[in-house]
Amino acid sequence: PVGFTASAFTSVSLDPPLVLVCVGKQASVHDRFLVHEHFGVSILAQEQAWVAAQFSQRKVDRFRDVPVHEGPIAGVPLIDGAIVHLECRCHERHPAGDHTIVLGKVLYAKVTNGKPLVHYKRTFGGFTGS
Repeated sequence: PVGFTASAFTSVSLDPPLVLVCVGKQASVHDRFLVHEHFGVSILAQEQAWVAAQFSQRKVDRFRDVPVHEGPIAGVPLIDGAIVHLECRCHERHPAGDHTIVLGKVLYAKVTNGKPLVHYKRTFGGFTGS
């Protein structure tokens, strides 16, 4: 499996349901990620910073000791304990400077309770308050 910590991810459209993820052209996974028709998104819980850190490293087995399960539609790996799971089919790819923008059509979504992991100024954390 191919996995990475995305620094740019957002929803794009509700109808059709589209999301956007950017992957750096210099990233070790860039070419391998782009050849796949389907991809998964796991929005991590606040206590999963270690997973995000591991998936951002080079030359390591990013999936080592990370519990995953197969998504029900395309069988892509989804990270256990994440507060959101998405399975997507690649809708469009666009070169954009030193990144490639990938638009994915959401085929499956599951949202659970929890606080999301936040990345800001090269640091992982969470929201404060209720």
